[in-house]
Amino acid sequence: MTPIRRAVALSTVSRLSSLSRQRLTVRSQSLSAAISQFHAYSTSRPLRQQAFHSQLENAPNAADLLSSLDAASAAAPSTPQTLTEKIVQRYSVGLAPGKKVKSGDYVTLQPAQCMTHDNSWPVALKMMSIGATQIKNPSQITLDHDVQNKSEANLRKMRQIEEFAGKHGTAFYPAGRGIGHQIMIEEGYAWPGTLAVASDSHSNIYGGIGCLGTPVVRTDAASIWSTGRTWWQIPPIAKITFTGLLPPGVTGKDVIVALCGLFNKDEVLNHAIEFAGSEQTMRSIPIDDRLAISNMSTEFGSIVGSRSIPFSPLQLTELGGIVPR
Repeated sequence: MTPIRRAVALSTVSRLSSLSRQRLTVRSQSLSAAISQFHAYSTSRPLRQQAFHSQLENAPNAADLLSSLDAASAAAPSTPQTLTEKIVQRYSVGLAPGKKVKSGDYVTLQPAQCMTHDNSWPVALKMMSIGATQIKNPSQITLDHDVQNKSEANLRKMRQIEEFAGKHGTAFYPAGRGIGHQIMIEEGYAWPGTLAVASDSHSNIYGGIGCLGTPVVRTDAASIWSTGRTWWQIPPIAKITFTGLLPPGVTGKDVIVALCGLFNKDEVLNHAIEFAGSEQTMRSIPIDDRLAISNMSTEFGSIVGSRSIPFSPLQLTELGGIVPR
């Protein structure tokens, strides 16, 4: 399967935003430098089990799967890792000596941070149902929740979450402290070059500051709570390169809506998306707009659980004094 690589002119987005019904067109780029950059981020390994949402359905015999992975590794040419793969490499545990992870690999992840919002109590129930009695690493967990629902059932759930957080010593953010994803970024839990997960489909927002963000289901979150780890399959990786400068009056929301119109046939379904561009181009996109682009990459066609990966380059001074946890 040929890796998806697209160059998108930000000036095209400007024309689209001024003509709401105009169809976005992207001209093919012939710049040799851009093409060589694309190839540097591509992987030629065949992608296995394309439907990542049904990994456990029709699974091949384990021995056959392992031998096929070994054969693919031996036959694969040596290619540089993508940014996604490099970050996953850093947070994978139990790898064989010298193993370099690639798209399609199954890995055991030990993420730097795990956030849950109003799913926190159901996750706690999941954790207790598997026999776990304590959180493996309280500093790895951040809890947030629904704050507008004033029903007795929701208020009771909020009390249970707060009591659970107090018992286990996890970071807890009560009503009025902010939305979970914003807390993760503003409080330094999500940080450039790290891996953070959350029980929410828009966890890819962390890609806006160069943090690999990916959603997890409640069972996976419970696994992280109790063991610090979960399993993951590295998804196919698509690269989108922005060219030019973000025009005045155009926002990150305009850019991502235009991209949703471009990728409207599930071309990047369940992909990791790596946004790139020159330093001048990326500096023209403010961090709040980068966050909007990353957050809404979930909406590519029928996509769920996309992985939006770092804008680069990113100067840490742009983070306004935020320090990592």
